[in-house]
Amino acid sequence: MTMAAHDSSARWRTFLTEAKEDDILLILSKQSPPYLDIPFHELQAFDPEFAEDVLQHPRQILDRGSQTLVEICRDRGEDIDAMLRVGELPRDSRRNLRDIGTADIERLRSVEVIITKISDLKPRLHIAVFTCEACGNTIEVGQKNERELIEPLRCPTDSGCGGSRTSKDNPTRFNLVINVSRMVNNQWIEIQELPEGVPSGAQPTRGTVLVEGDQVNRHLPGERIIANVMPVVRSEVKRNRKTPMFDVIYHLVSSEHESTPFNEIKISDEDREKILEISRREDLMGLMQNSIAPSVFATGVMHYVKRSLALQLFGGVSRINQDKTRTRGDIHILLMGDPGVAKSQVLNYMSKISPRGKLASGGGVSGAGLTAAAVRDAFGDGRFALEAGVLLCQIEAWRQ
Repeated sequence: MTMAAHDSSARWRTFLTEAKEDDILLILSKQSPPYLDIPFHELQAFDPEFAEDVLQHPRQILDRGSQTLVEICRDRGEDIDAMLRVGELPRDSRRNLRDIGTADIERLRSVEVIITKISDLKPRLHIAVFTCEACGNTIEVGQKNERELIEPLRCPTDSGCGGSRTSKDNPTRFNLVINVSRMVNNQWIEIQELPEGVPSGAQPTRGTVLVEGDQVNRHLPGERIIANVMPVVRSEVKRNRKTPMFDVIYHLVSSEHESTPFNEIKISDEDREKILEISRREDLMGLMQNSIAPSVFATGVMHYVKRSLALQLFGGVSRINQDKTRTRGDIHILLMGDPGVAKSQVLNYMSKISPRGKLASGGGVSGAGLTAAAVRDAFGDGRFALEAGVLLCQIEAWRQ
């Protein structure tokens, strides 16, 4: 069944009123932000064919879903500019960033990436309101393109004078009224494929993502996320002329964080009791170091390597000495050894158990290297910006 074979607005209304009634009530009571997160598996369980259409035609169907949610709120006496987001996409919609091609354009896809750069927040017109100079009539124009302001060509004859910007007999001009136009927060982020997924000797693929609405300022450089995006194309411009070649940009629909910030980690009462019980053990240090990569037997030097990594994992306390010098609380470790002595196994294990750990090696090191590089801003304003490498991203993560 194709999208044209059913009314997506009616499908959304049925799904929202039957499966999301409690969430809608929270939005209406202002106890929840005005957006609705919908796991894909819930939509698939409700209507598999409709869920497949969401993957194939996300722009039209998600827009209709948000419109339907707004209409439901209005029917219940609340004028709320609510939006819905679909997340937790199925595995068959997962793509590597370097493999996104023509078959994925205007489809809903998920990519596992690292955020490398974030732009400043800027407001963007979502619905622009214009007034006709000749008769004062107001006209609303939706703004779908973030690169161009779309203005009305003609004043409607049923509510206005019918004047046109290009007419000689009945000319008029249209003025933008900012204070009644609807705007949405807008932000660009740059994403990069995971270092472990980069082929040997290759550079990691990058992409530019447009983030709007309540999702701005929710991401930080260095975070690993699963980005549920809609790839779109825009024509390259050379010498003020469009070319048949296209750039791919991504519209963010939703995202799931893989790196969990420390302040978001929740532990249960049972976990807390186990932690306190372990903390009272006399062999605590040995228990911690032997828990690191247990498959690697700790003898000789490896015993001290594991102990050093355990100390680094927990960190220390920064202190100001009597002579006003500062003793840092965190340490760096330089680990050297012959091939085959389990260096990579130990470091791989450390990157997995650390909530914000990242591993970079060989071809997986970014173009900025391990520290930083001055690069031209990828977001279109032509300025240079410092791009953090893997090491600086890690240091920034520690500070947070």
